[in-house]
Amino acid sequence: MSFRYDLVLFDLDGTLTDSAPGITGGLKEAFQKIGWPVPPRETLRKFIGPPVRNKLNEMFPEMKEEAVAEFIRFYRDYYNSRGAYENSVYPGIMDLLAELRAGGALLAVATSKPATPAKRVLNHFGLVQPMDYISTEDDSESGRGKEHLILPVLERSGVPASRAVMVGDTKYDAGGARRAGTNFVGVLYGFGSQEEMEREGAENFVGSVEELREFLVDK
Repeated sequence: MSFRYDLVLFDLDGTLTDSAPGITGGLKEAFQKIGWPVPPRETLRKFIGPPVRNKLNEMFPEMKEEAVAEFIRFYRDYYNSRGAYENSVYPGIMDLLAELRAGGALLAVATSKPATPAKRVLNHFGLVQPMDYISTEDDSESGRGKEHLILPVLERSGVPASRAVMVGDTKYDAGGARRAGTNFVGVLYGFGSQEEMEREGAENFVGSVEELREFLVDK
């Protein structure tokens, strides 16, 4: 069996794993500890994907830097001790990765999650072994665009951008793929929306892991 692309890059949260319980749990605790009202579930879910600092600055610009720093510390304490494991790999993902790898595709994770929690999750769920490359933010959570995580993988692998595809669930994944010059497919079982990805130029979407497999197979 052959595949459409030589290199498949996967986002982590909302693409490989359903990380909502651990992330939203950490956010709730952080809001409570800094004395802010806990936002509704729909607002909390918007934090899944981009760096926490970036999303706080975007959604709560009135929050002072000292409070932001405290929030991130409380969130990380929760996530590192509990939240990373309040998570699950989407059904069918492990089989898909094994099939892609057996068919000769190179595989990578490109996630905006900082290195330490990202590697904790990947190791815990057995997602390191299938991957040829792992590209994360550093632990400062500087919040660069997703293209800065995709481009180093292209360089290291030697695969042209036209032969690579980014698989993700948010506008950050779609925009990063566009700026890096790779193909993109949006998964609608994650945390973003088709509309926001379309605004970043996305054209291809799948609703399940099985549909993702069908998209990646070279018919």
